[in-house]
Amino acid sequence: MPPPSPADEVVLATNWFQVVARRPAGWSDPHYSIRTRDYVGVVATDRAGRLLLVRQFRPAVWAETLELPSGHVEDGQTPEQAARAELLEETGHEAEKFELLANLSPDTGRLANRMWCFFAGEAEPTRDPAHRAEPGVDFVARSGGVRALLADGDFCSALNRAVILHAVLQGRLTL
Repeated sequence: MPPPSPADEVVLATNWFQVVARRPAGWSDPHYSIRTRDYVGVVATDRAGRLLLVRQFRPAVWAETLELPSGHVEDGQTPEQAARAELLEETGHEAEKFELLANLSPDTGRLANRMWCFFAGEAEPTRDPAHRAEPGVDFVARSGGVRALLADGDFCSALNRAVILHAVLQGRLTL
């Protein structure tokens, strides 16, 4: 999680996040924000050029969504290590090279963490016979290009769309 400021007051703490009250000079009311771990999002393709995605139920929106492999950066992990772990855990794929596309602030108004965006091309199924799929996460290898993906109402995460946009802008994907 991002380092606290001396003026922070944690008003709620869970295993996933903290709600923090800050009182900027001259403000009559506190500003509330959420402190959570940094997270990663991975645009991955296989040797056939298919996008490696996941489908899972998201209680916050009470729907199944189509997403990029993603997750938190755990204590002691670098963002790249977290990206590698999430790609393997969620899709069963590994890639030799991970390229940092961007380091973004997910929401400057409420979130204090960072989002690390990676590209991993030519990913292949793991050869580890002990690997087991993450429960509740369904792997999807998708053809059809970025335009079709962006038109899919199930691919609705603004953060996932930002990662895809960075991959397009940096020439790793085409529309």
